[in-house]
Amino acid sequence: MFATMIQGGTTPAQRDDMNRAVTESLIPALRSETGFRGAVNLEDRSTGHGVMLILWDTEDQALRLPSSPALHKALADILRISTGERAPASCWHVNVVQLDSEAQELAATPSGAI
Repeated sequence: MFATMIQGGTTPAQRDDMNRAVTESLIPALRSETGFRGAVNLEDRSTGHGVMLILWDTEDQALRLPSSPALHKALADILRISTGERAPASCWHVNVVQLDSEAQELAATPSGAI
């Protein structure tokens, strides 16, 4: 398994809007992508910065550029809220994923948000 790590963010005042764009637009678009296995979105509410790990079956999938219209729309939604400050996306090999049973149940909620 591989992960794409994306770092960026918004202002603290727009953090909730960014989280909504991620959960309502980006995650549903990613679910239709071949090889998508999950995502973890981390936030620093005091700065507005965020880090997202998107999990994929293969390295090629983790490295590819988005091509679906739904994914392009989701990214456009996020760019409207973003400060534009971000690190280049990077690809990482995943060697461990461990969730306890409570975290697994929370991650399985219909909204996909914990």
